[in-house]
Amino acid sequence: METRAITKSANGWPKIFESSNWLDNFMSSPIDEYFNFSRVSNVPAVNVNEEPEKYALTIAAPGLEKKDFKMVIEDGIMTISAEKEEKSERPGKYNRREYNYSSWTRSFTLPDDANELAIKAEYKNGELKIDVPRTGKKLPSKVNNIQIN
Repeated sequence: METRAITKSANGWPKIFESSNWLDNFMSSPIDEYFNFSRVSNVPAVNVNEEPEKYALTIAAPGLEKKDFKMVIEDGIMTISAEKEEKSERPGKYNRREYNYSSWTRSFTLPDDANELAIKAEYKNGELKIDVPRTGKKLPSKVNNIQIN
């Protein structure tokens, strides 16, 4: 990315309505030169619903399999990650060959009343559903791997 300076007119203010100004440069540049949307789009959307007996999380993660996920709880933080690499192994000469690789990680601080030992997760139809039961009191925290069904 090139370094740019805002040009100033004789009175010291930026030239807003001239073609050599920073606003024109900004508007005529590719949008990803200023913002990294590819990083934002890699993180899945999450819905968190608080109910009297549990917290219910739903993570939109289409195209994955349950073996692609990993869930760990350590010191009251639940970390969910997924990694998938698709390889196409065809014999022959390639003019161009690209792999599809994606990975993401999300971490959530669990509330004091979360029962870490009773968390259940299920991946079905492109959604990872996680139920975090509530205890009504704070429980001691420890490392816990959760199996996804």
